[in-house]
Amino acid sequence: MNGGEKDMRIGIDIGGTKIIGGIVERKGKVEITHRLPTGGKEGYRRVRERAIELINTILRESGVSRNEIKRIGIAAAGQIDKNSGTIIFSPNLGWHNAPLKKDMEKIFDAEVVIENDVNAATFGEWKFGLKERSRNVIGVFVGTGIGGGIIIDGRIYRGFSNVGGEIGHMIINPHGYRCNCGNSGCFEAYCGGSYIVERVRKSIYEGYRGKIWDLIEGNVDKLHTGHIEEAYLLEDTLCKSIWGEAIEYMGAGLASLVNLFNPEIIVMGGGVINGSKQLIEDACTVMKKRAMKASLKDVRVERARHGDNAAIMGVAFIDV
Repeated sequence: MNGGEKDMRIGIDIGGTKIIGGIVERKGKVEITHRLPTGGKEGYRRVRERAIELINTILRESGVSRNEIKRIGIAAAGQIDKNSGTIIFSPNLGWHNAPLKKDMEKIFDAEVVIENDVNAATFGEWKFGLKERSRNVIGVFVGTGIGGGIIIDGRIYRGFSNVGGEIGHMIINPHGYRCNCGNSGCFEAYCGGSYIVERVRKSIYEGYRGKIWDLIEGNVDKLHTGHIEEAYLLEDTLCKSIWGEAIEYMGAGLASLVNLFNPEIIVMGGGVINGSKQLIEDACTVMKKRAMKASLKDVRVERARHGDNAAIMGVAFIDV
């Protein structure tokens, strides 16, 4: 690959279990992708070194030199100070005040942009797919937890202190399940994948047996949300209760977003959505019952198209 003028962009996504990255072309095509385990338990410095290793591998294999790189965009979960590029708090990685932008600029002679991973993914889905049809988009990404991104008039909305858009931590039941953020009743605590799995797993450990037991062949370590939805569709008593509850709260959460923002499109992605047969459809049925009719009119809910590459694509081009 010939870099030519200094207009090459690298996108990196630091996730809870893996770091993925690649060179992103102008039209969003991702080239020379690589991934490494995050190793988050080893601490910030070790993860930073792995990110540097990944970037160097991408450069080496692409034949692009460091001085041809215009931007290195890094997406990571958590609250980020956009001015300094410091990750203020990342619960998934266990980081507090990690100076990632400052550290990376010491290594690479390029613009370094640090962005929340779901903001980046939402922007990637919008810029390289939804842009021609909409300027007002909400991204809802359901994986281990729930992350959200908000695009208003073609720009990411970050709020006064640049930490807005925490859709997963909307309080939908003030006396509800405990969330990993320390609060109770968060959207994430009802609909995030790890929380749903843990509730089913707890009942199995307490002796529950049913269709879910057969689906996982008695191996609780295999359990994931795809099994739970399948058991729900097979009328398993436990999963009808737990997955049914998740559907209700997912629909209620989407209705709240519709009422607040009146978006043109809600784009949904993440591991739970990707592994589901009909969660979007079921949640939309609830959403349509609960959202205000005027706000709901013409809103479309769509599946994300770009998978793991969405955040890489977005952070490489996001307008900061």
